Amino acid sequence: MVDDENTMMEEESDAQHDGVEEQSGDATGGQYKAIALAGMYENWFLDYASYVILERAVPAVIDGLKPVQRRILHAMKDMDDGRYNKVANIIGQTMKFHPHGDASIGDALVQLGQKELLIDTQGNWGNVLTGDSSAAPRYIEARLSKFALDVSFNPKTTTWKSSYD
Repeated sequence: MVDDENTMMEEESDAQHDGVEEQSGDATGGQYKAIALAGMYENWFLDYASYVILERAVPAVIDGLKPVQRRILHAMKDMDDGRYNKVANIIGQTMKFHPHGDASIGDALVQLGQKELLIDTQGNWGNVLTGDSSAAPRYIEARLSKFALDVSFNPKTTTWKSSYD
């Protein structure tokens, strides 16, 4: 009797160590599979890491923009009245479209502004060559550049499509 219990414990331990524990039958007579916690984390982490790399961190081949940068430009177009807007306000508007926090939006906006192509900047935006950081978002201002308005938001050059909502 003791040997049978030890053998069953060893088999259960081996099944849990592999990440999947097979069990057959339940109260209704159906089949189900219980997955050990360690196995779930291994699979879920790989899925999440792949999502982050492909959907958030790698720029698109079509335009070279990351999703956060595309959302920033969209928010700036919604706010566009020809005047400079505080970066803090732009970040707030972008948060309606980008659910990952204000710090990531602010960093992406500063990187776009430092390239001086799609965004006209005003204030201390830092220096890529010296490593100086930009001023706080409440002190710096931005607006879409003439190039961005003529090219990125021109229906002849850019195809717009509706999002999920």
